[in-house]
Amino acid sequence: MKKQTVFQPKVWFMLMGLILALMLAACGGNQPAEKPKEKPAKEEPAAESEKEELKEEAEASGGSEFCGDSSKRADTLNFFNWGDYIDEEIMTQFEAECGVKVVQDIFSSNEDMIAKVQVGNSGYDLVVPSDYAIDIMVKGGMLAEIDKSNIPNMSNLNPLLIGLYYDPDNKYSVPYQWGTTGIAYNITSFPDGPPDSWAALFDPEQVCQNSGFVSMLDDERESIGAVLMYLGYSYNDTDPAHHEEAKQILLAQKDCLASYDSDNFDQALAGEEIFLAHAWSGDTALGRDENENVHFLIPKEGGAIWQDNFAIPVDAPNQYTAELFINYVLDPEIGGQLSNYAYTFTPNQASEEFLDEDYFELLKTGGMLLEDSDYDRLEWIQRDDDTIIFSDTWTAVKAQ
Repeated sequence: MKKQTVFQPKVWFMLMGLILALMLAACGGNQPAEKPKEKPAKEEPAAESEKEELKEEAEASGGSEFCGDSSKRADTLNFFNWGDYIDEEIMTQFEAECGVKVVQDIFSSNEDMIAKVQVGNSGYDLVVPSDYAIDIMVKGGMLAEIDKSNIPNMSNLNPLLIGLYYDPDNKYSVPYQWGTTGIAYNITSFPDGPPDSWAALFDPEQVCQNSGFVSMLDDERESIGAVLMYLGYSYNDTDPAHHEEAKQILLAQKDCLASYDSDNFDQALAGEEIFLAHAWSGDTALGRDENENVHFLIPKEGGAIWQDNFAIPVDAPNQYTAELFINYVLDPEIGGQLSNYAYTFTPNQASEEFLDEDYFELLKTGGMLLEDSDYDRLEWIQRDDDTIIFSDTWTAVKAQ
């Protein structure tokens, strides 16, 4: 079996875990206030008039410190992002400050995003690929080199979260948010204790006991990688025999699934339409924000770690404006606003003081914060010439 070289994040996670522990201690362990079913507005209605005044001032003066050179700045920024992954108020605030309207489209998987960008003339100025997708896009000539002089707030980033394997010099990407992949579940459906293994999803007897109430991520690298890990292999294994094993397990599982769902599984969990899901930690936290019975865990066999990133397509119409927006999001307070909304982990050290008590309490009680035992069991999804087999296996599974 060809072994993939996997970045070991143990030291990084130990440091991040220490930071989170210190923040939790500072919170005093208070119980979070009960939250409404929908996220509260980030500002009072009276702020709308203030926003209009700010916009008028920005237009008159050429914008705030974030807005750069008005002669180079576009009026519109076309942003291609994962669903429910940014507080829309951030985009509205940027428009108010700089006079730039951010138009956001949504994608469901890295592969879908890459397919749109690859053909050219997508019209997007800014995209949010995951780690391995950056590697693919750089090698395919799809991304522009970033002018870091337009992004001074890159200095706020945790040094342990830059210079990673997929972009060692961060020529093409800037960290956005990070998290993990594991299992989400409703605690009321597991009175004898939560599942602790991928077997809950991949053992035919176990998954089909819950037929119609289980979902899998609609993502070839995540879904096949999870099965490979269940079988005792690497998330990145490319051995054809192992992929055949994985394919047979996914086919046996398929009839018992409610859906393949990367977009709305958090809402399905919150609404108790499903009670077991292959899941990303941040989305699971969004579901928990609406239903306190939703929890998350890393199976005993291990899971995936990922980091999503800002990147600019090589033919982006408005690269300069995209760089201004990246710099805006990397502002400490705006970065905190982003993570407080998305419930993902921030790579922005300067944002940590702006993370809410509720943010830490929800992640701690929901199982999203990492334990020491998780560190060595997490793998990055990586890509090389042999990993095309994941697409072949996924096509075979989806076709049947």
